[in-house]
Amino acid sequence: MINFSLSKTHFQINEVAIQFPIEIAILEKILGDYRLKKNKHNHIYTWDNHGIIAFSKEGVKAENLLLDLNYGTYDFCSKQSFSGEFVFENQNLFELYKTNKKQLVKLFKGDDSGAFILNGISVWFNRENDKITAIDISAYEEKIKNPRLPVDKEFKQLESLWQEWIIEINKIVTADNDYYNLTDGISAEDLKEHFILENEITIPPALQNFYKIQNVEYNAVTSAFQFLIRDWTYDLIPFEDIKEEWNAIQDLQFEEDDLPELEIDFEKIKTNNYANPKWIPFATGRNGDYLVYDTDPADKGKFGQIIELQNESWERNIAAESLEELLKKEINNLKTGKTQHFDFITGKENQD
Repeated sequence: MINFSLSKTHFQINEVAIQFPIEIAILEKILGDYRLKKNKHNHIYTWDNHGIIAFSKEGVKAENLLLDLNYGTYDFCSKQSFSGEFVFENQNLFELYKTNKKQLVKLFKGDDSGAFILNGISVWFNRENDKITAIDISAYEEKIKNPRLPVDKEFKQLESLWQEWIIEINKIVTADNDYYNLTDGISAEDLKEHFILENEITIPPALQNFYKIQNVEYNAVTSAFQFLIRDWTYDLIPFEDIKEEWNAIQDLQFEEDDLPELEIDFEKIKTNNYANPKWIPFATGRNGDYLVYDTDPADKGKFGQIIELQNESWERNIAAESLEELLKKEINNLKTGKTQHFDFITGKENQD
Protein backbone atom coordinates (compact mmCIF):
# COMPACT_ATOMS: atom_id res chain seq x y z
CA MET A 1 0.00 0.00 0.00
CA ILE A 2 1.20 3.50 -0.84
CA ASN A 3 1.48 5.90 2.10
CA PHE A 4 1.54 9.68 1.78
CA SER A 5 2.51 11.82 4.73
CA LEU A 6 2.49 15.62 4.95
CA SER A 7 3.43 17.60 8.04
CA LYS A 8 4.99 20.93 8.93
CA THR A 9 8.44 19.39 8.49
CA HIS A 10 8.15 16.92 5.61
CA PHE A 11 6.30 15.48 2.63
CA GLN A 12 6.89 11.76 2.15
CA ILE A 13 5.76 8.89 -0.05
CA ASN A 14 6.46 5.53 1.58
CA GLU A 15 8.81 7.36 3.99
CA VAL A 16 10.89 8.83 1.13
CA ALA A 17 11.23 12.62 1.38
CA ILE A 18 9.70 14.40 -1.61
CA GLN A 19 10.08 17.96 -2.85
CA PHE A 20 8.32 19.65 -5.78
CA PRO A 21 9.07 19.48 -8.63
CA ILE A 22 9.63 15.73 -8.17
CA GLU A 23 12.08 13.84 -10.38
CA ILE A 24 10.26 11.16 -12.36
CA ALA A 25 13.16 8.80 -11.62
CA ILE A 26 12.46 9.13 -7.89
CA LEU A 27 8.77 8.41 -8.38
CA GLU A 28 9.68 5.38 -10.46
CA LYS A 29 11.87 4.02 -7.65
CA ILE A 30 9.04 4.44 -5.14
CA LEU A 31 6.05 3.43 -7.27
CA GLY A 32 7.52 1.12 -9.90
CA ASP A 33 6.77 1.01 -13.62
CA TYR A 34 4.45 3.59 -15.14
CA ARG A 35 2.45 4.14 -18.30
CA LEU A 36 3.48 7.26 -20.24
CA LYS A 37 1.33 9.47 -22.44
CA LYS A 38 3.12 12.27 -24.29
CA ASN A 39 1.11 15.31 -25.31
CA LYS A 40 2.16 18.47 -27.09
CA HIS A 41 2.48 20.43 -23.88
CA ASN A 42 3.16 17.85 -21.19
CA HIS A 43 3.98 14.28 -20.22
CA ILE A 44 1.54 12.24 -18.13
CA TYR A 45 2.78 9.30 -16.04
CA THR A 46 0.21 6.84 -14.74
CA TRP A 47 0.72 4.17 -12.11
CA ASP A 48 -2.35 2.06 -12.84
CA ASN A 49 -2.05 -0.27 -9.87
CA HIS A 50 -1.70 2.58 -7.37
CA GLY A 51 -4.20 5.11 -8.73
CA ILE A 52 -1.51 7.79 -9.02
CA ILE A 53 -0.85 10.18 -11.92
CA ALA A 54 2.02 12.64 -12.36
CA PHE A 55 2.06 15.61 -14.72
CA SER A 56 5.32 16.98 -16.10
CA LYS A 57 5.89 19.84 -18.53
CA GLU A 58 9.28 18.68 -19.74
CA GLY A 59 9.19 14.97 -18.91
CA VAL A 60 11.94 15.16 -16.28
CA LYS A 61 10.25 16.48 -13.14
CA ALA A 62 6.59 16.36 -12.10
CA GLU A 63 4.95 19.63 -11.12
CA ASN A 64 1.94 17.93 -9.54
CA LEU A 65 0.56 14.55 -8.52
CA LEU A 66 -3.03 13.35 -8.83
CA LEU A 67 -4.56 10.69 -6.64
CA ASP A 68 -7.24 9.19 -8.86
CA LEU A 69 -10.33 8.29 -6.82
CA ASN A 70 -12.67 8.14 -9.78
CA TYR A 71 -11.43 10.95 -11.94
CA GLY A 72 -13.18 9.90 -15.11
CA THR A 73 -12.62 8.05 -18.37
CA TYR A 74 -9.67 10.01 -19.75
CA ASP A 75 -7.10 7.79 -21.42
CA PHE A 76 -4.49 8.72 -18.81
CA CYS A 77 -6.71 7.80 -15.85
CA SER A 78 -5.56 4.88 -13.75
CA LYS A 79 -7.12 1.45 -14.04
CA GLN A 80 -7.54 1.25 -10.27
CA SER A 81 -8.54 3.97 -7.83
CA PHE A 82 -6.11 5.18 -5.20
CA SER A 83 -6.51 2.95 -2.16
CA GLY A 84 -3.49 4.04 -0.18
CA GLU A 85 -3.25 6.16 2.94
CA PHE A 86 -2.72 9.90 3.24
CA VAL A 87 -1.78 11.24 6.68
CA PHE A 88 -2.05 15.01 6.97
CA GLU A 89 -0.59 16.34 10.23
CA ASN A 90 -1.18 12.99 11.97
CA GLN A 91 -4.78 12.81 10.74
CA ASN A 92 -6.43 10.82 7.98
CA LEU A 93 -6.83 13.28 5.11
CA PHE A 94 -10.35 12.19 4.20
CA GLU A 95 -11.61 12.44 7.78
CA LEU A 96 -9.95 15.84 8.08
CA TYR A 97 -11.77 17.02 4.96
CA LYS A 98 -15.15 16.03 6.44
CA THR A 99 -14.63 17.83 9.74
CA ASN A 100 -12.39 20.82 8.98
CA LYS A 101 -13.76 22.46 5.84
CA LYS A 102 -13.23 25.91 7.35
CA GLN A 103 -9.49 25.40 6.88
CA LEU A 104 -9.85 24.90 3.13
CA VAL A 105 -8.32 27.59 0.91
CA LYS A 106 -9.83 28.48 -2.46
CA LEU A 107 -7.08 28.31 -5.08
CA PHE A 108 -8.76 30.01 -8.02
CA LYS A 109 -11.81 31.93 -9.14
CA GLY A 110 -14.86 29.70 -8.82
CA ASP A 111 -13.12 27.05 -6.70
CA ASP A 112 -16.04 25.39 -4.90
CA SER A 113 -13.95 22.75 -3.16
CA GLY A 114 -10.70 24.18 -1.82
CA ALA A 115 -7.38 22.85 -0.61
CA PHE A 116 -5.47 22.22 2.58
CA ILE A 117 -2.19 24.15 2.62
CA LEU A 118 0.80 23.02 4.65
CA ASN A 119 4.57 23.28 4.38
CA GLY A 120 4.44 24.98 0.99
CA ILE A 121 2.25 22.23 -0.49
CA SER A 122 -1.34 22.37 -1.69
CA VAL A 123 -3.65 19.37 -1.35
CA TRP A 124 -6.65 20.23 -3.52
CA PHE A 125 -9.90 18.26 -3.76
CA ASN A 126 -11.54 17.81 -7.15
CA ARG A 127 -15.23 17.46 -6.42
CA GLU A 128 -18.04 16.51 -8.78
CA ASN A 129 -21.66 16.22 -7.58
CA ASP A 130 -20.49 16.41 -3.94
CA LYS A 131 -18.16 13.47 -4.47
CA ILE A 132 -14.36 13.73 -4.33
CA THR A 133 -13.01 12.27 -7.56
CA ALA A 134 -9.35 13.20 -7.26
CA ILE A 135 -6.78 14.89 -5.03
CA ASP A 136 -4.23 17.16 -6.66
CA ILE A 137 -0.92 17.73 -4.84
CA SER A 138 1.48 20.48 -5.88
CA ALA A 139 3.73 23.25 -4.61
CA TYR A 140 1.94 26.28 -3.19
CA GLU A 141 3.20 29.83 -3.10
CA GLU A 142 1.12 31.94 -0.76
CA LYS A 143 -0.10 35.18 -2.23
CA ILE A 144 0.73 38.25 -0.21
CA LYS A 145 -2.45 40.13 0.61
CA ASN A 146 -2.30 43.82 -0.04
CA PRO A 147 -3.87 45.96 2.69
CA ARG A 148 -7.37 47.22 1.97
CA LEU A 149 -7.85 50.92 1.41
CA PRO A 150 -9.27 53.23 4.08
CA VAL A 151 -12.79 54.46 3.50
CA ASP A 152 -13.20 58.12 2.59
CA LYS A 153 -14.86 60.21 5.30
CA GLU A 154 -18.02 60.96 3.32
CA PHE A 155 -18.74 57.24 2.89
CA LYS A 156 -18.15 56.12 6.49
CA GLN A 157 -21.83 55.17 6.83
CA LEU A 158 -21.19 52.31 4.43
CA GLU A 159 -18.95 50.65 7.03
CA SER A 160 -21.73 50.34 9.60
CA LEU A 161 -24.21 49.22 6.93
CA TRP A 162 -21.81 46.55 5.68
CA GLN A 163 -21.32 45.33 9.25
CA GLU A 164 -25.07 45.19 9.91
CA TRP A 165 -25.63 43.38 6.60
CA ILE A 166 -22.99 40.77 7.46
CA ILE A 167 -24.49 40.22 10.92
CA GLU A 168 -27.95 39.57 9.48
CA ILE A 169 -26.63 37.24 6.76
CA ASN A 170 -24.58 35.33 9.33
CA LYS A 171 -27.82 34.53 11.16
CA ILE A 172 -28.99 32.66 8.06
CA VAL A 173 -25.89 31.40 6.24
CA THR A 174 -22.84 29.93 7.99
CA ALA A 175 -19.38 31.03 6.93
CA ASP A 176 -18.49 27.49 5.80
CA ASN A 177 -21.39 27.41 3.33
CA ASP A 178 -20.19 26.97 -0.27
CA TYR A 179 -21.95 30.19 -1.29
CA TYR A 180 -20.64 32.37 1.54
CA ASN A 181 -18.16 34.24 -0.61
CA LEU A 182 -17.17 37.28 1.46
CA THR A 183 -13.56 38.47 1.07
CA ASP A 184 -11.40 41.36 2.21
CA GLY A 185 -11.93 44.82 0.80
CA ILE A 186 -10.03 45.94 -2.29
CA SER A 187 -6.46 47.19 -2.22
CA ALA A 188 -4.85 50.13 -4.01
CA GLU A 189 -3.64 47.71 -6.69
CA ASP A 190 -7.17 46.34 -7.20
CA LEU A 191 -8.57 49.84 -7.55
CA LYS A 192 -5.90 50.96 -10.00
CA GLU A 193 -6.35 47.87 -12.17
CA HIS A 194 -10.14 47.75 -12.34
CA PHE A 195 -11.82 51.12 -11.72
CA ILE A 196 -11.59 52.41 -15.31
CA LEU A 197 -14.26 50.85 -17.51
CA GLU A 198 -13.71 52.80 -20.73
CA ASN A 199 -12.15 56.18 -21.49
CA GLU A 200 -13.73 58.54 -18.93
CA ILE A 201 -16.26 56.02 -17.59
CA THR A 202 -15.10 54.84 -14.17
CA ILE A 203 -16.49 53.09 -11.11
CA PRO A 204 -17.84 55.97 -8.97
CA PRO A 205 -16.45 56.85 -5.51
CA ALA A 206 -19.45 55.40 -3.63
CA LEU A 207 -18.94 51.95 -5.17
CA GLN A 208 -15.17 52.22 -4.77
CA ASN A 209 -15.62 52.85 -1.04
CA PHE A 210 -18.29 50.15 -0.77
CA TYR A 211 -15.77 47.61 -2.07
CA LYS A 212 -12.95 49.04 0.06
CA ILE A 213 -14.82 47.66 3.06
CA GLN A 214 -15.57 44.16 1.70
CA ASN A 215 -15.49 42.35 -1.60
CA VAL A 216 -16.84 38.98 -2.71
CA GLU A 217 -15.37 36.08 -4.64
CA TYR A 218 -16.93 34.87 -7.85
CA ASN A 219 -19.21 31.86 -7.48
CA ALA A 220 -20.64 30.25 -10.59
CA VAL A 221 -23.98 29.46 -8.92
CA THR A 222 -24.98 32.16 -6.46
CA SER A 223 -23.84 34.40 -3.62
CA ALA A 224 -24.88 34.77 0.00
CA PHE A 225 -24.48 38.51 -0.50
CA GLN A 226 -27.48 39.41 -2.59
CA PHE A 227 -30.33 41.90 -2.81
CA LEU A 228 -34.02 41.03 -3.00
CA ILE A 229 -35.98 43.30 -5.35
CA ARG A 230 -39.64 42.27 -5.27
CA ASP A 231 -39.36 38.52 -6.02
CA TRP A 232 -35.97 38.45 -7.73
CA THR A 233 -32.47 38.33 -6.31
CA TYR A 234 -29.35 40.10 -7.48
CA ASP A 235 -25.96 38.70 -6.47
CA LEU A 236 -23.22 41.17 -5.59
CA ILE A 237 -20.62 41.29 -8.37
CA PRO A 238 -16.93 40.98 -7.39
CA PHE A 239 -15.19 44.33 -7.88
CA GLU A 240 -12.77 42.88 -10.43
CA ASP A 241 -15.70 41.58 -12.55
CA ILE A 242 -17.61 44.86 -12.86
CA LYS A 243 -15.92 45.78 -16.14
CA GLU A 244 -16.79 42.41 -17.68
CA GLU A 245 -20.44 42.84 -16.69
CA TRP A 246 -20.44 46.45 -17.93
CA ASN A 247 -19.14 45.23 -21.29
CA ALA A 248 -21.91 42.63 -21.44
CA ILE A 249 -24.49 45.39 -21.07
CA GLN A 250 -22.87 47.49 -23.82
CA ASP A 251 -23.08 44.51 -26.17
CA LEU A 252 -26.87 44.75 -25.95
CA GLN A 253 -27.10 48.35 -27.16
CA PHE A 254 -29.28 48.84 -30.27
CA GLU A 255 -28.35 50.37 -33.58
CA GLU A 256 -30.14 53.69 -34.13
CA ASP A 257 -32.55 52.24 -36.72
CA ASP A 258 -33.52 49.35 -34.46
CA LEU A 259 -34.30 51.25 -31.27
CA PRO A 260 -37.49 50.01 -29.57
CA GLU A 261 -39.92 52.36 -27.86
CA LEU A 262 -38.86 52.92 -24.28
CA GLU A 263 -41.49 53.28 -21.55
CA ILE A 264 -39.55 54.62 -18.60
CA ASP A 265 -39.56 57.61 -16.27
CA PHE A 266 -37.55 59.95 -18.50
CA GLU A 267 -37.82 62.74 -15.91
CA LYS A 268 -35.52 60.73 -13.61
CA ILE A 269 -33.82 58.20 -15.87
CA LYS A 270 -31.66 59.26 -18.81
CA THR A 271 -31.13 56.87 -21.70
CA ASN A 272 -31.87 56.75 -25.42
CA ASN A 273 -30.86 53.12 -25.82
CA TYR A 274 -30.97 49.81 -23.99
CA ALA A 275 -28.79 51.28 -21.25
CA ASN A 276 -26.85 54.43 -20.47
CA PRO A 277 -23.10 53.63 -20.62
CA LYS A 278 -22.72 55.58 -17.38
CA TRP A 279 -24.82 53.03 -15.49
CA ILE A 280 -22.37 50.92 -13.49
CA PRO A 281 -23.48 47.33 -12.70
CA PHE A 282 -22.68 45.98 -9.22
CA ALA A 283 -25.26 43.20 -8.79
CA THR A 284 -26.50 40.62 -11.29
CA GLY A 285 -29.66 38.57 -11.58
CA ARG A 286 -27.63 36.06 -13.64
CA ASN A 287 -30.30 36.26 -16.34
CA GLY A 288 -29.27 39.48 -18.05
CA ASP A 289 -30.85 41.69 -15.35
CA TYR A 290 -28.70 44.02 -13.25
CA LEU A 291 -28.73 46.55 -10.47
CA VAL A 292 -26.77 49.55 -11.73
CA TYR A 293 -25.45 52.68 -10.07
CA ASP A 294 -26.61 55.72 -12.05
CA THR A 295 -23.89 58.34 -12.62
CA ASP A 296 -25.86 60.21 -15.28
CA PRO A 297 -29.43 60.81 -14.08
CA ALA A 298 -32.10 62.90 -15.81
CA ASP A 299 -33.04 66.35 -14.48
CA LYS A 300 -35.35 65.08 -11.72
CA GLY A 301 -33.27 62.01 -11.01
CA LYS A 302 -30.59 61.64 -8.35
CA PHE A 303 -26.91 60.91 -8.90
CA GLY A 304 -26.26 57.49 -7.39
CA GLN A 305 -29.82 56.22 -7.70
CA ILE A 306 -30.01 52.45 -8.15
CA ILE A 307 -31.74 51.30 -11.32
CA GLU A 308 -33.06 47.80 -11.89
CA LEU A 309 -32.21 47.04 -15.52
CA GLN A 310 -34.34 44.17 -16.81
CA ASN A 311 -33.26 42.37 -19.95
CA GLU A 312 -36.35 40.66 -21.36
CA SER A 313 -38.91 43.37 -20.52
CA TRP A 314 -36.49 46.28 -21.12
CA GLU A 315 -37.87 47.87 -17.98
CA ARG A 316 -35.72 50.32 -16.05
CA ASN A 317 -37.04 51.02 -12.57
CA ILE A 318 -35.53 52.95 -9.68
CA ALA A 319 -34.98 50.38 -6.92
CA ALA A 320 -33.48 52.84 -4.42
CA GLU A 321 -32.39 56.46 -4.36
CA SER A 322 -28.88 55.54 -3.17
CA LEU A 323 -26.59 52.64 -2.39
CA GLU A 324 -27.14 53.31 1.30
CA GLU A 325 -30.91 53.07 0.88
CA LEU A 326 -30.57 49.80 -1.03
CA LEU A 327 -28.49 48.32 1.79
CA LYS A 328 -30.97 49.49 4.41
CA LYS A 329 -33.83 47.90 2.46
CA GLU A 330 -32.00 44.57 2.24
CA ILE A 331 -31.08 44.65 5.93
CA ASN A 332 -34.73 45.33 6.72
CA ASN A 333 -35.75 42.39 4.50
CA LEU A 334 -33.58 40.08 6.60
CA LYS A 335 -34.70 41.54 9.93
CA THR A 336 -38.38 41.15 9.02
CA GLY A 337 -38.07 37.57 7.86
CA LYS A 338 -38.03 38.07 4.10
CA THR A 339 -35.35 35.43 3.66
CA GLN A 340 -36.88 33.15 1.03
CA HIS A 341 -34.10 34.11 -1.36
CA PHE A 342 -31.70 32.13 0.87
CA ASP A 343 -33.67 28.88 0.72
CA PHE A 344 -31.50 27.43 -2.04
CA ILE A 345 -28.29 28.41 -0.25
CA THR A 346 -29.36 26.93 3.08
CA GLY A 347 -30.90 23.83 1.50
CA LYS A 348 -34.46 24.55 2.62
CA GLU A 349 -35.62 24.55 -0.98
CA ASN A 350 -34.75 20.86 -1.29
CA GLN A 351 -36.57 20.00 1.93
CA ASP A 352 -39.96 21.31 0.80
